[in-house]
Amino acid sequence: MATAIMEAQLRDALNADRDLTARGAKAAERQPSGVAIERGPNVLGIWHWRRGQFELTIGGSGPVVTVETVAEAVRYTRERLAP
Repeated sequence: MATAIMEAQLRDALNADRDLTARGAKAAERQPSGVAIERGPNVLGIWHWRRGQFELTIGGSGPVVTVETVAEAVRYTRERLAP
């Protein structure tokens, strides 16, 4: 249950970020879990809530970065993943 709540909060925060939307990026729910960052037909990365933190994976690799808050995940996405 906590996973779904935290990932929904992240998805909503990412989609509310004006800089990301202006760059054509959007966040979409993945099943069974995860928040995909998409730009056009491309998936730039997927955030997952695991063990009390957000983990970002890119291209099926292991976690590239971990952050503790929604705000940190949005900032990382804006600055590094979808600049």
